[in-house]
Amino acid sequence: MGDPTTDWGPWTAARFPSGESRDGFLRSVEKAGNSGWQVETHPEDGQGALVRWVPGHFLGLNDLAYAHRGRINVDVVVRGVYPFHGLR
Repeated sequence: MGDPTTDWGPWTAARFPSGESRDGFLRSVEKAGNSGWQVETHPEDGQGALVRWVPGHFLGLNDLAYAHRGRINVDVVVRGVYPFHGLR
């Protein structure tokens, strides 16, 4: 697992169908008290939140977002080239 003092990923957006759903997510994250998560209200979006996590802590945060009908937008970064043999 990552070190919460140094390994934070970048902030990314989480979207929810309503402000009520987003607020429930924020309360759940606070109640969980996981030091590997950080969340805050998205200042320009009444249905969004800003989230970040340390390596090894994403799935729990994503589960909470999903439980509140939300989705975390994650950029995929390819760090190497892996051949796809036999696929056309």
